[in-house]
Amino acid sequence: MMDSISPMAFQQLDWLVQSARSPRVRTMREFAEQEIVIPNGYYAGSRFSCSIQPFTGLFFDAVDSGRWSNFTVTGPSQSGKTLMGFCIPILYHLFELKEVVVVGLPDLDMAEDKWREDLMPLIESSRYRELLPRRGTGSKGGKTLRRDFLNGATLRYMSGGGSDKSRAGFTSRVVVITETDGMDEAGEGSRESDKVSQLEARVRSWSTRARIYKECTVSIKEGRTWSDYSQGTASRIVAPCPACGEYVSPEREHLHGWQDAQDVVQARALATFVCPECGVVLSNDDRVIMMHKAKLVHKGEQIDAKSRITGEAVATDSLGFRWSGFHNLLLTPGDLGVDEYKGARASDEEMAERKLCQFVWAQPYAPDKEDETVLDAHNIMKRQLPCERGVVPAHAEFLTVGLDLGKTKCHYVVMAWFPGASCHVVDYGVLEVLHETLGVERGLADAMMRFDEIAAAGWIAEGGKPVQPTWIFVDSGWETETVYGFCRREDIELRGRWMPIKGFGALQRAGHYVSPRKKNSDVRSIGNGWHIVRVKAKRIRTVMLNSDEWKAWVHKRLATPVGEPGALTFYKTANPFGHERISKHLLAEKVTKAYDPKRGWYTKLESVRKDNHYLDATYIACAAGNVGGVRLDSEISDGASSPTKVVSVKKGASTAGAGWFASQVRR
Repeated sequence: MMDSISPMAFQQLDWLVQSARSPRVRTMREFAEQEIVIPNGYYAGSRFSCSIQPFTGLFFDAVDSGRWSNFTVTGPSQSGKTLMGFCIPILYHLFELKEVVVVGLPDLDMAEDKWREDLMPLIESSRYRELLPRRGTGSKGGKTLRRDFLNGATLRYMSGGGSDKSRAGFTSRVVVITETDGMDEAGEGSRESDKVSQLEARVRSWSTRARIYKECTVSIKEGRTWSDYSQGTASRIVAPCPACGEYVSPEREHLHGWQDAQDVVQARALATFVCPECGVVLSNDDRVIMMHKAKLVHKGEQIDAKSRITGEAVATDSLGFRWSGFHNLLLTPGDLGVDEYKGARASDEEMAERKLCQFVWAQPYAPDKEDETVLDAHNIMKRQLPCERGVVPAHAEFLTVGLDLGKTKCHYVVMAWFPGASCHVVDYGVLEVLHETLGVERGLADAMMRFDEIAAAGWIAEGGKPVQPTWIFVDSGWETETVYGFCRREDIELRGRWMPIKGFGALQRAGHYVSPRKKNSDVRSIGNGWHIVRVKAKRIRTVMLNSDEWKAWVHKRLATPVGEPGALTFYKTANPFGHERISKHLLAEKVTKAYDPKRGWYTKLESVRKDNHYLDATYIACAAGNVGGVRLDSEISDGASSPTKVVSVKKGASTAGAGWFASQVRR
């Protein structure tokens, strides 16, 4: 009977059998080397090969081993980090496994850039270009949250911004995140954890079958990338030294020669690595051979000269994978020597060091952290001048007032300014708000009117003459319309000296402060941590303040020794604990330093206790002084030392300052 079957029937039967078989799923390394064509750069048009950068083979083999489900990848810039840790995992899961892939980004504006610059060129240079969507979502390019491919796979973008719900409503087995450190903080108002953890939660239901890939340049030790790397396997790429045979992993400190160079040409010629074990000089050819023999050793493991790995690797589901400048074969030791030579001679040493750490050596940047201002309430209470309460010292030039509003009480601080930019608290106190009888809005207006009468009467100078405040800055972050309405009133005695302010900071409702770059029809003036804007619809000018910076400024004034330029003092009290309440308010928030990979070091406030009203009033009064011209700036001298340059309002400048400020209000 078999003899009666035609050859054509045999071919058809064979085709059916072959079609019925499930194709073998390739490993990620096989997929990369068989499918990926490098679209641009030095190797443009060449098929991807792990031999170009041998550490890529170590990474893909680790992924394919199935030992880990979470992968943190970091390395020098322009060394293949995005291709290896971001693009290839995405394409592998889209086209080899035909899965839904969630791509995490700091913001959705980056989504189109990543698609156009990284993913699209790779797809178009491969046979998978036929699977690009031809109609519907994502078929015409442009900004879109998802792209559906013809094989049934889906690419879905999620950002580190927006509401938590934007991440919670979509699940997948695979999440690939780029620029991890760029979304390492919980969003304003978020009730969940940080954005990276929220993105990782999209795969929670898949348990150990889930796959999470994160690639990013290292920022600081506390950053998400270095933290995840260190808490995972913290794997090291080691290679045998051709001289001693020991497995080593040279780092930045093992690049020698460039230090003795007279110029960049010599730096390139002299730079070379040395073995950390035996000290022998390693040529670039040695380095290439070593990398092709490299192995991956995880935290808890050791390797000897006979390639035997001993010890027990840390028990974790997270692979921490890092390579440095030594492992990057796209650059020579000479290239790295030039980078170091230029960095050592850069005008901005901090910026140059940050770039070398992050972009060349994949090491966390650790600049000298500025010491936090250590203050004590008992010492603050002792910072007194012999003047009694309400008395303006004879050498004071002008007064400013900061007023913090509350539903039941309004706190005020009256500040006198001296030559040398020192400041003295002439008076402070509380105004009751009659909210129960007048209501909140009328009660606040009544309290401000009462203070206007007090300020119009003035505070007595040592010579007996009353002194009125030049400016009264009042917080408008709460009950804004009430404050605006009062400042516009015609019947207040110090009209033109009242100015609404709005504070921006980590602990403020309005969020972080952003300084405008230049003046325009709405931005009337720009200063140090402040700018004046015209609120056209409300017919008023408002001062926008960086509350974090100005609160830090207050703390620095409290740490400055009495008698030195920039010191803050208080009026004399008979009771040694007379200033205890305001001292505790001033310390209600702790000034610390935080580091952001994009912003660098910045001032950060941490709440210590709830009552901070005098701190708010004090920083507002100090900002008013700065708006008026008070400065305490450092100036680099021609000599070895860096003396302090003090710029303050000169005698008689209070009148000129008031005129300038009034002109800003009227314009």
